[in-house]
Amino acid sequence: MPGVDDDAVRNTGGQVDDLAMAMIDAAYDRESDCRDQICDALFDLGKKRPALVLSSAYSYLKKHNKLQTGHRVVLLQCMERIIKETLSELDPPLAVDVIKQAAMELTVSKEVMPEWQTAASGVLVSLGARFCDEVMDEMLQRFQPGILPHFFVIQTIGNLATSNVYGMVPHLTAVLGTMLPMLGMAKHENMRWVFSSAISKFSEAIIDYCANTDKAPDPSVSKERFEQEIGSAFDVLFNSWLHITKEMKLRVAIVEAIGNMCHLMARDKLEEQLPKILQVILGLYKKHPEPIHVTQGLCSVLDAVCIEGNTVLEPNLDTVLGFLFPQIINPPDYKNPQSIKNHNEVLRCLAIIARSFSGKLTGILLSKLESGNEKMKIGMLTVFKHLINAATESMQDKQEVVVSGLKMMLSEQNNKLKKVFAQVVIAMAHHGYLELEGGQQMIEFIIKQSALKNDPPGKKSPDPEYVSNQALRTMCDHVLQLLTTTVEDMEHVLWPYLLELIVPEQYTEAQGVVCKCLSHLASKKRKEQTEDYEIDFETQANIPKPEALIARLMVLAGRPQNGRNRGIHVLTLMQGLVPNLNENLVELWDTVIPKLIQYLEDSSKEDSWNQKNWEDLSLKLLSKSLDVVDNEEWIAELGEVFGQQIPMYNNYPEEKNFLYKCLGVITRKSTKKDFVGKHLDLIFGSVKHTDQTEREGCAIAMESVAKTELQQKSSGLFSFMKGEKSEVDIERTKATLMLCYGFVALFSPVSLIVSRMEATILRSIQPYFANVKDTSVKQNLIRTLDLIGDALHPDHLKTTYNFSNRGEFITHLQSYMQMESTTSLTNETRALAMNACSTLVKLDPRLSEAEELDLVKTSIDCIYPLPPGGLPVSKKAKEESYEKTLEAEVLMSATFDALHDLLKEILLKDLTPNGLNTIFKQLSKWFLSLEEYERERSLTTLLIVETFLLENMEPSSNNITDFPTECVILAKLVPRCTDPNIKVRQMAMDCVQCTLRIASKIAGNSMDQPDQMIDALCTLKERLEKDDPNVLFSVINDLAKVIAKKLPSGQLIEFLDVLQEGLLDPQSHSSSGACVVLNGILKARGSEVSKQVSSIIGYLHDKLGQIEFDQTRTGTLRSVRTLSSHHLTNVLKALLSYPLPYDSNIVAIWQILSQDPVLTSGFTDQMLEMLHRQLPYEEKQDGDRTTKIATQQPLAVTCALKIIFDVEESEEVIKKNYHKFFSSLLIRIGSSINCKPPKPVVEEKETKPKEKKKSVSPPSSKVPVPSLAAVEAFRSFLQRSKSDDIIEGLDKEDCWEMFEDEERYPESVTILCRYLVESAVGGPYISKIVTSLSSGLSSLYDPQRVTVAALFSELINLKCAGNDDMIEMVMNSLLGRLVDSSHMVRMLCIRGLGNVASNEKQQVQQYSTTVLSAMMAGMDDKEDPEDLITTEAMSGLSKILSEIDESHIRAILINVSLRIRPCFEKDRPAVRAQAFILFGNLSRFGDGPSKAPFLEQIHSNFVSLLLHLNDPEKEVKKACKFSLRLLGPLLESEAINNKFQKYLLEDANLIYGEFMNDLAKCIIQDFPDKVNFYVMGCISFYKSIWPEIKCNAALFTGYLLGNLQHDKQAAISKEHVCAALIILLKDQSPSVRAAAAEAMSLLYEY
Repeated sequence: MPGVDDDAVRNTGGQVDDLAMAMIDAAYDRESDCRDQICDALFDLGKKRPALVLSSAYSYLKKHNKLQTGHRVVLLQCMERIIKETLSELDPPLAVDVIKQAAMELTVSKEVMPEWQTAASGVLVSLGARFCDEVMDEMLQRFQPGILPHFFVIQTIGNLATSNVYGMVPHLTAVLGTMLPMLGMAKHENMRWVFSSAISKFSEAIIDYCANTDKAPDPSVSKERFEQEIGSAFDVLFNSWLHITKEMKLRVAIVEAIGNMCHLMARDKLEEQLPKILQVILGLYKKHPEPIHVTQGLCSVLDAVCIEGNTVLEPNLDTVLGFLFPQIINPPDYKNPQSIKNHNEVLRCLAIIARSFSGKLTGILLSKLESGNEKMKIGMLTVFKHLINAATESMQDKQEVVVSGLKMMLSEQNNKLKKVFAQVVIAMAHHGYLELEGGQQMIEFIIKQSALKNDPPGKKSPDPEYVSNQALRTMCDHVLQLLTTTVEDMEHVLWPYLLELIVPEQYTEAQGVVCKCLSHLASKKRKEQTEDYEIDFETQANIPKPEALIARLMVLAGRPQNGRNRGIHVLTLMQGLVPNLNENLVELWDTVIPKLIQYLEDSSKEDSWNQKNWEDLSLKLLSKSLDVVDNEEWIAELGEVFGQQIPMYNNYPEEKNFLYKCLGVITRKSTKKDFVGKHLDLIFGSVKHTDQTEREGCAIAMESVAKTELQQKSSGLFSFMKGEKSEVDIERTKATLMLCYGFVALFSPVSLIVSRMEATILRSIQPYFANVKDTSVKQNLIRTLDLIGDALHPDHLKTTYNFSNRGEFITHLQSYMQMESTTSLTNETRALAMNACSTLVKLDPRLSEAEELDLVKTSIDCIYPLPPGGLPVSKKAKEESYEKTLEAEVLMSATFDALHDLLKEILLKDLTPNGLNTIFKQLSKWFLSLEEYERERSLTTLLIVETFLLENMEPSSNNITDFPTECVILAKLVPRCTDPNIKVRQMAMDCVQCTLRIASKIAGNSMDQPDQMIDALCTLKERLEKDDPNVLFSVINDLAKVIAKKLPSGQLIEFLDVLQEGLLDPQSHSSSGACVVLNGILKARGSEVSKQVSSIIGYLHDKLGQIEFDQTRTGTLRSVRTLSSHHLTNVLKALLSYPLPYDSNIVAIWQILSQDPVLTSGFTDQMLEMLHRQLPYEEKQDGDRTTKIATQQPLAVTCALKIIFDVEESEEVIKKNYHKFFSSLLIRIGSSINCKPPKPVVEEKETKPKEKKKSVSPPSSKVPVPSLAAVEAFRSFLQRSKSDDIIEGLDKEDCWEMFEDEERYPESVTILCRYLVESAVGGPYISKIVTSLSSGLSSLYDPQRVTVAALFSELINLKCAGNDDMIEMVMNSLLGRLVDSSHMVRMLCIRGLGNVASNEKQQVQQYSTTVLSAMMAGMDDKEDPEDLITTEAMSGLSKILSEIDESHIRAILINVSLRIRPCFEKDRPAVRAQAFILFGNLSRFGDGPSKAPFLEQIHSNFVSLLLHLNDPEKEVKKACKFSLRLLGPLLESEAINNKFQKYLLEDANLIYGEFMNDLAKCIIQDFPDKVNFYVMGCISFYKSIWPEIKCNAALFTGYLLGNLQHDKQAAISKEHVCAALIILLKDQSPSVRAAAAEAMSLLYEY
């Protein structure tokens, strides 16, 4: 019977009493997550049975004095949660019991144990919300006068004061009365801390109570009632504890308490104690590293003192400020929230002080601002900003003082200070300060910052808080705009004052923002016609006169993109201001200026700008303005102003340039000669002659007046040039002297030359060759050398002369050539230097080969890069005059003539192929230039040199017998024959022809003797005029035939080597041409390179990695194909030797070969043979473990086949041999599973002779995984054979990854077979495929037998595509392997035999006996460690059962049920799943004669099915869903069946807990007599090996019993169930313990 037992437990008399106690006992679980869940369950039970749980917990705590502290804590915390939730339901006696126990828990340990005592305190505080008096009674018993109470007693009382203000304040008089005498007894820091904290909370509660007396139970309570007690407490805390403690935490608590007590102390005592309070609190700053708590206490004290103008703080004000200011001066650490909080609290202190001392505080701030350093000033400005914003009322009467005092900042140079001051200005503007006298100066300060120029380039400041000019300028721009547009009261401050800042030079950079703000004001006032719009320039003398404003704005508008794109703002201001400037201009400017603004806006959108066009428009506006005003005096006055403003732009050359142009327009309009003359002199006198921009402006200004005025002033101009002319004359004199030496040398008597040359002439001129800068001097020195060279020529001297210094002078000449710019040809220095070199080369002895090479290189390098025509490629070049263009062309022609003459002179020294090669080495580098004109120049030079050699060479006399570099020259020229440039192409063809003619001449053929093939090249050259790719291909193909015919056998390999370099030519056309010739040569003479096949493949493979153009790449690949047509086997051998994975270039080679059906057929036949002949893998034994390693060649073949299949042209060959490819690849997949790749093959490359063979690093990529390679090859085969239906099916089933998984591979073959049979492409080949595969069942390799068995087993399922003969053959094959050594093969055979159920009924009957025997035998297979065969046997049995009559199974139905029942709890998920499926399929026989016994089997297995519905494995869940859906109709419960059919959908997400809870209700409704049976069934699963099943069983128990009506609970074995749950609560698994607790929480009515 329910009631209160001896232990004060409010028992119900039911099993729930034991459950509650068991949960209480288990609450301190060793796993934290489980502990939380048990506590939650206990809490849930407590909400339903608060009296039981609270009293049980109370009793448990009371009984178990030695219980672990952690357990006590958990129970107390849980009790606190229950109390908070059910406080209103608790009966007072129980509350009193709990209060007593909690109070005992609070104080039983004299030591402080925070976690335990905090939990007990929490219980008391939560009960105190309703039972405040009872809690206080208990606390006061432990709070006796003269005895120091427990720490947590005090803390609990303090927390009660916070949580229940209205309940606690009436007690505080007594509490304080008891507490105050014992304060002196508190010797330990922690006790003093808790007393201080409690007193602080009491004070807060009193303040809160008195502030809300309208809600208080006793409105008569006032602060005064507590003055005496608080005063006494203050004396102890302040005068005693605070002075002697060193504990930081205690100090903080005392300071906080003092801050709150100050609001309750008697006013006279507060004023008396204030100096001491402040002294002590301020002293704590030095002791506390974190000042926030001290500042908060100080703030509270100040808040209590500074009220109603009270000045009691005045004697201590300086001291307080002395502590606050340093904290303001040091900026906060913005990464530390406490630092920011303290900073804000200090500012709050200062705002509070300003209530009573605004005047004095302002004076102190200004004084420190004047004398302080940077940090001090930033701090004071920060305070000003805060006071202006936060202490508005206090500072109201100090505005004028603040504005006046802050003027000292106007001259500040420090950007950091200026930034902060700008923020102060914003604050002042928003609160009306700037409307006072001095406000305009603040505005001027902002504009000064907007006028700052960028920081000078160089090192950035290391100061992380450094403020750049750019940052400050941007900020002030925004400030000025905000003040103008958002602060209404600022309008009359800014207008028209800002006009005063338009003209001064120092504000030039700020004019963009100034004009923007002024234009806003002017446009607004003009539109609204406000009274103050019209400006009286006479009375407002500080505003510049209209002419000055026009001049300034006109110049600023002339460069609209300067000054941060000021143009639009300047123009808008001009329009807005025009009525004030000149009435005559209003109509013109209102019409024109909007168009100019639109022009600027359009230009910015289109990102196109033409300054010249803009200046024309602007000057046109000025000119029309002058015409409209039409007043000579006004024009002169305006011109005077423009002239006066010239010095303002000394640092702005672009603006000065435009000003000069404006003055030019004005002087042209003026008729006053003295005005014009004065301003011409002014322009000349002010222009900076070294600045091109200013010179240009000056020149344009002079343009219009020069025609009339300069004739009168010509003598003055000439005198201006005198000094400069004399300097030029000195240089010219020096140059002339140099030239004289040359002519002296040439025209002196021959007898004197030799004697005077070195002693006089060379010694005199030699010093001038070094460091020559003047071009005229340099050119005359070169001319001098040329003349000296002519003078020393043997033809002139009639004797030999050893010119020992020649090399030195040639070096100088080369230096002069190198110094010339290659961007333009502006003088004849190069031509002169090369002519001089030609002259010097003629002299003996001959230059060394190195000197010749260097001279050729220097000469070519200084001229080839020049732009066409010699003029730089730029806009200016387009505007050059015809004369300059013609002059440059003539100069260019002369320079190239000089180059060619020099090369001929060098060649004359060695008229042989070797001499040609010296020049060719330098020329060939330019063949690859990206510039067409450079390629054309190099070929022109080569043709001239080759022609010169051809015409002047005498092979017989010079003993020239061969032309060893013919192949190199031809190979280098081939790419140029298809150059994108027509001239280059034709020039290259001429060079080829000339090269072949030189070879022909060396071979002994006469020049007059016709050679049909060489002569035919002229025709090819004509055909090169067309850019049609087809024509070019035809021409280059014909050229290949010529070269193939003419090229000597000994040079073929070298020609191919060099030609391969042409494949990398930067021009796509050229590299393609090289391909065509390469292909043509290989086609014509490929049979000659059989020994070099491997090396040629290697070279081409390397080049493929570097070729950039698709067409070239394709051509190169075709060359490989051409080579294959000659040497198929060698090419195949070479390609298969490359390392795996094949790189992209080898892949491309396979692809191009696969485009030829003949080659593809040849390759694939050999490859399939290799797959059948080679071992698929090797087995290596490592202890007990066997490792399979794939063999190299089959893997290489597999990868190659994949590439071949990917090529569209291979389709015909693949379809022809579909069955061969299918069966070979399927076997290959099976053979590759779990095979490791072979070790990487290192690619061996041929090394050049005389070189040591270097070790080649292995490929960077990993060798492909054999199984993946096989699967990818198979997929590509299916794609190419158009077996799309198979691919779609395999994709749909996610089958590709299964192919590589040894366990899932048979399943993948099964799926493949299904889609093969259905395939439109593969279906017709099934018979041939089966024939090809049948031998695989007797293979030595297990994977190959598994592959065939898997395919055959599924073929039976698919009725062998309707082929009865095939069914018989396949069945017999499978029956023969039932005793295979591989359990996987046996399993697949069982599966295949079970699949016979899918065939015609006749065939099922034919094989039924055999199949049933096989199935039953399979279930008993002893060598089935993983139950695979058992699973398959049950699956087969399921299938067979669906095809036979009930009469056949009736006798064994129950026997089958019993046989499969143990499988429900098997370890392997697949076995469990198949067992559940089979049991579900037995439902077919459950509605006939076997109905009653089978229904009993359903009920017997029902719990197992429901629990496994939430099995850890997904497939088991699905099987249970399937089975329950089938069994549902047999249960004779519509509600349960509906739930099964609705919620147990195969792929639906089942919320198991909710489903089982709802199902339990249905079971209770429809099977009330089975509830206890099911519960007992659940209990049997409490010992399951799976924690999940235990959890399910526990929860199902809870749901069944929790939902069972009270009147039906008598039938339940409550004691047994609850005892089992209590045992389960001690399970090893945390999740099980948690589930047991949750189940218990549902049994609150038992």
